[in-house]
Order: sequence, then C-alpha cells, then structure tokens
Amino acid sequence: MRIDFMNNTKNNAADTFMMKLASFIVNKRAAFLVFFTIACIYCITCISKVEIINELTEYLPESAQTKQGIDIMDSEFTTLGSAKILVANITYEKALLLSKEIKNIDGISSVKFYDRDDKDYDKKEISDYYKDASALFTLTFDEAEDTPLSQKAIASVRKLLSDYDAYVYTTVDKDDAASLKNDMKLILVLVAFIILMVLLFTSNTYMEILIFLIVFVVSAILNIGTNFIFKNVSFVTNAVATVLQLAMSIDYAIIYFHRFTEERQHLDSTHAAKLALSKAIIEISSSSLTTISGMLALMLMQFRIGMDMGRVLTKAIVLSMLTVFLLMPALIILFSKAIDKTRHKSFVPSIKLWGKLVVNTRFIVLPIFAAALIGGYIFSSRVSYIYDVNSIKSEKKTEYIKSKERIDKTFKNSNVMAVIVPKEDYSKEAQLIKSLEENIPEIESVTGMSNIKVGANEEYTLVDSLNPREFAEIADMDLDQMKLLFKFYVAENGQYGALLKNIDDYRIPIISLIDFIHEQKEKRAFELSDDISKDIDKIYNDVSDARKQLEGEKYSRIIFLLNTPVEGTESFASADRVKETVSKYYNESYVVGDVTSNEELSTSFKTDNVKISILTALFVGMVLLFTFQSAGLPFMLILTIQGSIWINFSIPYLSGSNLFFLSYLIVSAIQMGATIDYAIVITGRYLELRKTMPDKKEAAIEALNQGFPTIITSGTIMVCSGFLIGKITSNATIASLGKTLGMGAMISIILVMSVLPQILIVFDKLIDLSHFVKGGKTDEDFETQE
Repeated sequence: MRIDFMNNTKNNAADTFMMKLASFIVNKRAAFLVFFTIACIYCITCISKVEIINELTEYLPESAQTKQGIDIMDSEFTTLGSAKILVANITYEKALLLSKEIKNIDGISSVKFYDRDDKDYDKKEISDYYKDASALFTLTFDEAEDTPLSQKAIASVRKLLSDYDAYVYTTVDKDDAASLKNDMKLILVLVAFIILMVLLFTSNTYMEILIFLIVFVVSAILNIGTNFIFKNVSFVTNAVATVLQLAMSIDYAIIYFHRFTEERQHLDSTHAAKLALSKAIIEISSSSLTTISGMLALMLMQFRIGMDMGRVLTKAIVLSMLTVFLLMPALIILFSKAIDKTRHKSFVPSIKLWGKLVVNTRFIVLPIFAAALIGGYIFSSRVSYIYDVNSIKSEKKTEYIKSKERIDKTFKNSNVMAVIVPKEDYSKEAQLIKSLEENIPEIESVTGMSNIKVGANEEYTLVDSLNPREFAEIADMDLDQMKLLFKFYVAENGQYGALLKNIDDYRIPIISLIDFIHEQKEKRAFELSDDISKDIDKIYNDVSDARKQLEGEKYSRIIFLLNTPVEGTESFASADRVKETVSKYYNESYVVGDVTSNEELSTSFKTDNVKISILTALFVGMVLLFTFQSAGLPFMLILTIQGSIWINFSIPYLSGSNLFFLSYLIVSAIQMGATIDYAIVITGRYLELRKTMPDKKEAAIEALNQGFPTIITSGTIMVCSGFLIGKITSNATIASLGKTLGMGAMISIILVMSVLPQILIVFDKLIDLSHFVKGGKTDEDFETQE
C-alpha cells in the first residue's frame, strides 16, 4: 500500500506540473504566435549564411594523413584546373586538329594528345590517346578551376565541342550543389504531395491537415535557419535533413492532435488543448528520446560527417517538439471552429483480419524470422563496401559520372596522387622520384620540381647544375656574356673564392640562375637583347607556374599518376608502398589522393561501424528500459528493429552489389532510432490493453488495429521519401542514402506489424515477470478473478 501511495503521489505531482505547464503555454498562445512568426522571418534571412561543404574529405578526422595533406595543399600550392575529354566517332587526323583548336582557347595551358611530330611522344603509345575511333584529350588550364578565366575557358571548350559526340570529365564547371538543390526542390514537392495524401487518408478533419503542414513548415524553417550556428553543414545533411525531419517527427503532431480530439468530445477547445498537451508532452518527449539516441550515436563517429548530420537532426527533432508544444496549441484554438466544421469519416480501415492472420501464424512466422535474423546477420557482415562517391551506382547519373564511365570504358584508368614533403634540397627530392619510378610499377609518371625537363632535347632538369658553356647552349646565349653573368651571380651571392678559380668549371643550378637573371633584369642591372630577354621571361614564367603547383613556402609537392582503381585491396597496397618509399627519405610526409582518402575512410568505417551499432542499441535500450520499466521488453523491441537492419543490409550481398559505407552508418542509426517508435506504439497499446483484456491474442489484434493509423502515416512518408530521393536525385551519395533508408523503413514496418505482435504474445509471461513495477495482468490473473 505504501508503494502504491508513493507512486500515486508522484503521478499526481507530475500531472499537476504538466497541467500547469500546458495551461501556461495555452494562455500565452498569442505571444508564442508572434514569437514563431519573428523566428521564422529571422531564420529565413539566416539560411544564406550557412556554408555548404561538398567534399566528404573535409570530414575526415584531423589526425588523418589525407586531411592534413589537403590542408597543406590548400594553403601552400596552386592547383590548376584540369579536364579529360573523350570525343567519340572521330578520325585521328580530325582529332589532332581539334586538339590544336582547343589549345588555342584562351585560358587553356596545354592539351595532351598523340602527335607524331612531337619528340616527347616517341615513347608513348597512340592507344593511350586514340582508340576505337575515340580520342582522349587531357587539358590543363592556366589558372585554378574557380577563376573567371577557367570558367570562360571551359565554356569555350564546350561550345567548340557542341557538334561532337563529346564526354567532358572535369570539376571546373561541376556544380553539384546547384544540381542537388534542383533535385531536392522536386523531391520536396513530391514529398509534400505524399504527406498531403497520407494525411487526407488518416485524418478525421480536413483542417488538421493545414495545421500539420504549418507546424511542419515552421519547424523545418527553424532548423534550416539555425544551422548557421554550426557555420557550415555537409551537402548530405543539407539535402536530406528536412525530409528526414518531417518523416521522423510527424508523429509528434499526430499524437497531440489525436489527444485533443479525444478531449474535445467533452470539453471546450481551450480546456481540451490544455489537457491534451499535458498528456502529450510526456508521451512525445519519451518517443523522441529513442530517435535522439540514434542521432547521438552518429555524433560519436570518428568520421565527422556523423557529427554534422547527428547534431542537425537532433536539433531538428527538438525544434519539431517545441513547435508542436508551443505553436500547435495556438493553431488548434485559432482554427477550432473550422476543425469542428470539417470533420469527416475516417478513411482508415480496420485491420483486425490482418491481426488475426498475424496471431494465427505466429508458430510459422517466428521460426522463419529467427532464420532470417541469423541469415541477415551473416549476409550483412559479408557485404562489400565502397568508399569512393564516384563508384556508387545510381539510377540517375550526372554528366560528370557518365563522362567518367565512358572514358574508363575505352581508356585505362589512372588516378592523380600527390606526395607532400618538407621543402629541402632538390637532390633528395630527385632521389625520391627516381625510387618511386623504379620500385612501384603501378606509377605511370612522376612530376616534381627536380625532374622538370629543360633544354632543346630536354637533356637537363631544372635542378641540374651547369657550367657557363652548357647554360649558354640551352639558353642560346653568347658564351662570354654567360661567363659575365656567372661572375655576377658569384659576386652577388658572396662566393668570392670562385672568382679566383676558372669560371668555366663553376656550376650553378638552372633554376637558381634563371631566378637570378630575371631578378637582375627587372632591376635593370644589365641589358639583354630583346630575343634573349623574351626567352628568359618565358622560361621564368614557366618555372613560376611550376613553382606555384609544386613548391610552397614550407613544403614541396610531387604529383604522380597511379594506374589502379580508386579503391580496393590492390590500390590500397600500392598507396602503402608509396608511403613506405617516401618515409625512407623524409620523416614528415603526406600522400594525398582518392586512393588514400578511400583507404582512410575504410579504416575509420571499421571502427565507426562497431561503435554505431553498439551505442545505438545501448542508448535506445536504456530509453526503452525506463519507458517500459521492463528488462525483457527492450531486448524484444531492439531485436525486431535490429533484425530489420540486418535484413536490409543483407540485400546488397544477396544481389551481388556493393554498398556505400556512409549509407550503412547513417541509415543503421536512423533506422534504429526512428523506426523503434513504431515498435513502441504497438507495444504500448498491447500493454495497455492487457490490463483490461483477458485474451492476449485479442489484445495483440486490437493493438495492431489501434496503432495502424500512426504507423502507416509516418512510415509511409519515410518509405516514400527514401525511395523518391534514391530515384530522383543525381547525387550518388544522396541516392544511395535515400534508397537504403526507404528499404530499411519498409522492412521495419513489416516486422513491427507482423513479427512484433507474435513475439509479445509468445513471451507475454516473460514480459510480466521482467517488469520492475507490476502493472500488467497475465492470463492467470484473469482466471483467478473469474
């Protein structure tokens, strides 16, 4: 009796507090209306302040070598724009003429193509440039890809190629953000239509649909607008956050409005809104905790895209709750007369026949589910993951991906990689380059300051040291004049001892003498003929361009081509051999490229995968433990949803396809956190009905019938939203995420509406025995009463 009294006292205290809070919110509804109006206007103005990050490498851990190398490259080097262009159905002669036309475009620095008249192609194969009536041109721009000159140049290139069957593979004018934005506009329109149709089907009054839409739009605007507090968000989060927010939080508005409808039958609208809110706050808050738990697990990922998405979606859930709690009561009272006038018969059918089928097949379905559970675990653990966004297969492809696939189909693939090392002497760099070329057969070519060729026959490199005669020959200058320049160089650098020796034997690095001659010429320290002056300027400008790309203030960059795929065991092994070779010459080094980026993503995925799975289940389990006050129920609910996750991720293995690693990490957390609510709805109804219904089978049937409208509403929206994203967007990352989420949500709904009620019936006694506080009744209780 004492325990019951204490529990009743606590419940009464909680009810009193919630009623006071609800009364305050409803009484101040006009103020909240004004507040949300101002907040929406402010958030709309803040949307443009949010920077969108389009590169997943930005979210690598700070300790990742690729991330550190990219940061150094961004600060120290200029990366010129580049492009690969395949022109199909063209003769070699016409392709050669076309390459020269492209080269003449302002802003294009060079065009690589096979020309029999060029001396530097004597060791090249024509099949690398022309094959199967297709020509491959490799373009280098004069400036970085984001400059006006480069943008104008690529536009001119596209205009020139407009009459050809051309495939342009470049990031110079690639605008994923604009393309994705257009895709998401269409997706949001279609999702809004789906929401409207679903709400029309499940509603009891037409006015509730307008109220729901207002609440959804306001909460979405608040979430998007407040993203500026993070300064930037990823393109993944920016694209799908709004859709996921609606799908995950639609239950909140439905729960509150259904509570209001129940209370409105015997109270006026104001008092009904207060009483309904006092009950809904606890119910909605408890429901949201499972979803937030999944997001918290995401935020603990080593790969920081999890933090990005997790914090935005956590904020979305909180803002959705606050909008329901603070704005929706005002809207309900404001439109109370319209709500009463627009009531209609519910279109949601009774599914008691389905419930009976579920109950009667439990001894058939549960063994099948157990087998599917084991199989799903085994098969999902064998899935082959991919880490490069360009390797994802999507139904709708961008021009960028189409061009890449077309080029890879005809010509062998090669990846541009870079080695970043401290800026030291050129001889060490030359030794490293030689070692890379000789010891790693997968490397096609290596370019660094120490191996750039000069001279009429390219017999020297920029870092070679020459005497006056050799330098005079490659510069086409008078020998006596060159000797004077050498003496001037020696004197300016304070090397007076060399003046006492024969200057003919003195050697100066080519790059150092070019810098010196150009510097003195600019100071007008000596006069050169116009022809020689122009030659010196040209050589100096070429060297300066090379320096911008290969030599920074503290670091040097060596660029090489690796003829392996962008990911896979072979590619990762090649990258590791490069790292090992570089480490023999430098204590500090960074190997950067798609291969190393994907290798580090692979490494972090293995850690994040285990972390997400364990933490999500742990967080959700703790919420369920306190929600149901039972040790057995959380295990049953998590097993059902985890089973749906395993089954979902076994599909790629069974279909022989690859799965993008990010889809697994994000969807597994969202699927567990969001769809566990469906299981809570059925379980909560079942436990409530078991208090008054002697037959557990009848309780399960009625629980399914009562929970169906809520589950079908939010579930349909999540499933349709996921599949729409996967079908419509051309961004492969978003498409993979959407398709995987849609399939996962659908499987979760199926299991919750079929397997979960069977588990509850079969383990009914265990549920009662594992309760911390006895509240339910078993069959024996009812028999005793009778």
